[in-house]
Amino acid sequence: MIESTAILEEGCMVDVSCYIGHYTIIRPKAYIGLKSEIRAHCFIAEGAQIGINTHVFQYSNIGAYTIIENDVWIGPRVLICNTKNIAHCRPYDTKISPSIIRQGARIASGVVILPDVEIGKNALVGAGSVVTKNVPPNTIVYGNPAKVTGIVPLKERI
Repeated sequence: MIESTAILEEGCMVDVSCYIGHYTIIRPKAYIGLKSEIRAHCFIAEGAQIGINTHVFQYSNIGAYTIIENDVWIGPRVLICNTKNIAHCRPYDTKISPSIIRQGARIASGVVILPDVEIGKNALVGAGSVVTKNVPPNTIVYGNPAKVTGIVPLKERI
């Protein structure tokens, strides 16, 4: 289901059984996988890849060429950045450094993920965190900057 106010630009691809919420924008070359949900007011930048059964909640911004694998949960107002040197940015003159969110990761509300960061499989990022470095698989991180604070229990891993 694609809500009437969503904008899917030419060249993006949305697989079957997806939900695209009101006022969401999906840019060219972006891909949304089977059974995924992109809620209201999200921005999915050019070339972003979102896997199967992944949920992106309201007001989230997914940077260009970000890779989000299957079964990922991204809470409201998450920002995934994709360039390291914003001070000198000019259109089409910026080196893109996309991040990767691995299968089963869960990103809570208000998280900022800086460029060129990998969130490991089944990792959990606490609300309001600023992720500046790679997050190992099966770990819990939170804070500014985010630091490892625990291990995801076996029963909650994919």
